Amino acid sequence: MPTMPLSHKLKLFSNYIYAGRFREIYNMFWVYPLWWNRKWAAFILNKFLPKLGIDLFPPFLEIEPTTICPFRCICCEHTYWEESAKNMTFQQFKKIFDDFGRPKWIGLTGIGYSYANKDYHKMIAYAKSRGTIVEVFDHFAKFKDDDQIRELIEIGPDFQFISTYGASKKSFETVCVGSSYDTVIENIRKFVELKKKMNKRFPILSFHYIVTSESKDELKGFFKFLHSLDTEIAEVLVTPMLHSFKEAEKYCVDLDKEYIENIKKTARRYKIPITINMCAKKESEGLHKKPDIGSCKEYIMPFIFVNGNVTPCCGQNEVNQREWQHKTSLGNALEKPFREIWYSPRYKNLRKMIRKNKCPPGCAFCPAYEKIGLKNDPEKK
Repeated sequence: MPTMPLSHKLKLFSNYIYAGRFREIYNMFWVYPLWWNRKWAAFILNKFLPKLGIDLFPPFLEIEPTTICPFRCICCEHTYWEESAKNMTFQQFKKIFDDFGRPKWIGLTGIGYSYANKDYHKMIAYAKSRGTIVEVFDHFAKFKDDDQIRELIEIGPDFQFISTYGASKKSFETVCVGSSYDTVIENIRKFVELKKKMNKRFPILSFHYIVTSESKDELKGFFKFLHSLDTEIAEVLVTPMLHSFKEAEKYCVDLDKEYIENIKKTARRYKIPITINMCAKKESEGLHKKPDIGSCKEYIMPFIFVNGNVTPCCGQNEVNQREWQHKTSLGNALEKPFREIWYSPRYKNLRKMIRKNKCPPGCAFCPAYEKIGLKNDPEKK
């Protein structure tokens, strides 16, 4: 979810009014207070509401529409899996969505290429028809034609994140094997052009810049490219690899203080909001060390795999432990409604442990928090 400075939040509010998205305005007042500020959100979720006897049902939901991917990105766990690739059907998506009870925010993302699923746009359109705030990820590498871009704009997910792996043909195609940098840039420009021609305020563009050893030195050039688009950008999420695993270890980098200050300075010059994400080698922006697990707010955004298995959040994706994630699943949302899973003894115990500042076994690969009290940490084996 874009963090966005206050000025952009106000612009988002005005965009909703202009587009007549009044249900989304209502949802904003639910979801943003639980996400804007880590300490505030953790206080509400882990201290204030539990003292009132309220175990808040999540307003957030992430669903993985596919694990099919035609690319072989060298830093992505998908490249090294043995799991069979598959699509979630629209009916399966609808069942999960409806059983959940109209989520206030949904992210359609996962370890796969979204447009490999023929029902992808249908899923987005269904969520938008319910007034849900929708955030989607893609890297714009394989549109069928301009009409598919027009259809995306017409459906109008609230935030379109474009993932990128560098700001040059060499770095991008070294990391995202099988993709074309020139095609991606052309599609981004076409998207901006068509959105202006169609006079649409949504989707609002955001970018996810994955920092690897190949792309680290190109971020300033990337900001220059974004400036040339002359369009509203909600956020650039700058993310070194969240996890380090042996097959991709050499692409994992650190971002030191000087580097971060330099890219912030460049972003300010181009008036582009940025967030420095947590990573495998350094804690998240503004933190000298990882906060205790009792400060966790991410569990309020459950992640549902393409086969329906439920995991506490997306933070343990990309650690190349997919089989372990399935084994530690909290339930299957295709077999029973998510609400039943959320209030099951196992899920309740996970939240209880977090609120007692103890790391649940199902959060063993968490990159964001200190894993206090975790027995048999698999990362140390």
